[in-house]
Amino acid sequence: MPTSLSTILRPYVKKTNEDLAQLLSSKKPEKLFQYVAYQLGLVNDKFEPLKEPKGGKRLRASIPLMTAKYIGDGEFSSSIAIALELFHNFTLIIDDIQDNDTTRRGRSTLWKVIGIPQALNAALIAEALSFECARNACVHLSPRTAMKWYESFQEMTQRVFEGQHLDILYEKQDVVYTAQYLQMARAKTACLLSTSFSCGFALQAKEELRNLAPQMKQVGESAGMAFQIQDDILGLWGDPKKTGKSVGFDLIRHKKTLPISYAMENGSNSTKKLIQEAYSKEISQKDAESLLSCLEVVGAKEYAMSQVREYTSKALSLLASIPTDEKLKKSLGELIEGLVYRES
Repeated sequence: MPTSLSTILRPYVKKTNEDLAQLLSSKKPEKLFQYVAYQLGLVNDKFEPLKEPKGGKRLRASIPLMTAKYIGDGEFSSSIAIALELFHNFTLIIDDIQDNDTTRRGRSTLWKVIGIPQALNAALIAEALSFECARNACVHLSPRTAMKWYESFQEMTQRVFEGQHLDILYEKQDVVYTAQYLQMARAKTACLLSTSFSCGFALQAKEELRNLAPQMKQVGESAGMAFQIQDDILGLWGDPKKTGKSVGFDLIRHKKTLPISYAMENGSNSTKKLIQEAYSKEISQKDAESLLSCLEVVGAKEYAMSQVREYTSKALSLLASIPTDEKLKKSLGELIEGLVYRES
């Protein structure tokens, strides 16, 4: 069995939480940054510090910290780790508002606690802080190299929200084809992970290391696609005891994930009609379980699993070909496997 993701990330999660808490405690007005701290899982709904933060995996922050451990330049790694974590949570605040989601990570979403107007303010301040930290991460580079990096961070922002735009657009389409879905996932999810994998190289002082960043970006994109599709599988067939969600949860929420796209393209007319009718009304737990059986019969689950394997294999193959520290490649390889074989 691959090493669990939580075990791999544990040391980096602790550092990220400490760095985030230190940054936010120094900012004014205090209340506004407490909202951000709530989103990051650092405080409870009374804005009191939590002994055990509930901020999720801290995956995107952990990757550059892991990279710095093996190839150096830890001076900038904390700044970019915080930048990525803040950016990710900025997108989650927006996502929760747009999807009308009331819970995340086992507690109320930020907008449910403080209302939409203030949640939007918190999102925007998290984004601003993210760009501040991204700028701080590149001050050691030449102006030209620093500007190139900063522009790439801005491009990432645009790509992520292009993906979010497509995700919302597809909610109103009767059929979302697999190619369309993969385009959306590549922008919304894989783009940010590709930055996480590449930034530890892109921000290096040594040009020979910076030149490896495009290859690491490809590794991250493939790993990100595998991560998203595994998320789709867990959203339908995951063990409720491990995911904290009911079986078929994404069906009940009318999410058009990859297995649904595959079934709508490859299922029989009766299967397509069943899915379309289900998505036009409220879906009960019993309806969801019936739909899951249909998806399995048409091969949607196996197709999604095959895509996870394919993208994982591509990520690991690309990683193996990169001429960099072998211990780093081993650790990143274990992380990729932990990402895609996780159960929650």
